[in-house]
Amino acid sequence: MSAKRRDEVLVGLVLIVALLIGLGGTIWIARGGLSKGYPMHARFAWGAGLKQGQAVLLGGVQVGFVDEVHLIPDGTITVTMRIQKEHLIPNGTTASIKPNGIFGDQLIALEPELHASGYMSAGDTIPVGEGVAGMEELLGKGDTIATNIAALTGEAREQFVAEGGMREIRGTITELTKLVSQLGKIAAAQSDQLTKTQDQLRRTLAAVDSTRVDSSMANVQAMTAGFEQLAGELRNTNQQVQRIMDRVENGNGTAGRLLNDPAVYARMDTLLSRIDSLVIDIKKNPRKYVNLRIF
Repeated sequence: MSAKRRDEVLVGLVLIVALLIGLGGTIWIARGGLSKGYPMHARFAWGAGLKQGQAVLLGGVQVGFVDEVHLIPDGTITVTMRIQKEHLIPNGTTASIKPNGIFGDQLIALEPELHASGYMSAGDTIPVGEGVAGMEELLGKGDTIATNIAALTGEAREQFVAEGGMREIRGTITELTKLVSQLGKIAAAQSDQLTKTQDQLRRTLAAVDSTRVDSSMANVQAMTAGFEQLAGELRNTNQQVQRIMDRVENGNGTAGRLLNDPAVYARMDTLLSRIDSLVIDIKKNPRKYVNLRIF
């Protein structure tokens, strides 16, 4: 080997040793350097993911590092922490494990109690507090949620597409629209007929006693107002149902929301009940609505 080649090899070895010393010195200084600090202990369950050299934070500020981790057969691990001498641990402080970064590393977070009096002694065991969910737990919950959403989507597709549920919904809404339109026409025709009847009664009863005429006219006007209100409500309901049909055909929203809308159902149920009750009552007691005594 030539002298030049030997010099190059020596220079390379020196650089490697210097890098190793610098890296080791950096880690050594980060862990406290010459100041070893004082020990504090904590006990966690298996699977905590702790190892030597991980950071120890007090109120979000690094005050030490994990010095030793011992596995206990009873399902726990005992952790020895080295706390820098200039930092004291307040009484009531709890220790918990939290993720440090996205690569599965952990740290020990010491959460002090507010307005605590006094400090813990060196070598004390810090009680364990509540930890936070790790990355694996979060991913597991995310997978569970995704699975549930996929199941619900598949069920909805099965009910509304494969089994023709959407087609039945569209047909039902179409028939309901037709029914409301017919009821609106009937109410409008009856309102016009009542108006004509009112005019004719006014002319016919011009010579009749005014007290009886006023009473009869008041009854007719009340009935006419009721029919006009009913016609208006039917027209409003018809417009709402038509808008619902347009939204279903255009794909806006979901059919489930349209069918389960309590406002539409309540109004239709109320109107149909009122129409049924009114028709039945008119058939049974026609004199209740038009009761004229001319002579």
